[in-house]
Amino acid sequence: MVTKPYRERHYACIHPETYKYFLAREQVEPVWQRLAQVYGKPRITRGFGVREIQAKRLILRSTAGGNPITVIRKRACTTDDVAALHELIGFHDESQGE
Repeated sequence: MVTKPYRERHYACIHPETYKYFLAREQVEPVWQRLAQVYGKPRITRGFGVREIQAKRLILRSTAGGNPITVIRKRACTTDDVAALHELIGFHDESQGE
């Protein structure tokens, strides 16, 4: 059984380090609230209902339901930025021995 949050690589994106993070249902809104505090208020696209935060180093995007969260790294994004995001959403990468 997979415990949440977990992530899957998203190969359809232009950036090779794009992942979809899947959250437990009860964590979706609290995580988005924390993301908004750190990265800025999400913009909701009318008609499509896409929730998106365009941060300096990351793009955070989901459907209106908020889950999963697609995380697209921008050029300026570092491993420290990704580690801070992981801490914020409660993700632990088992493959990295965390």
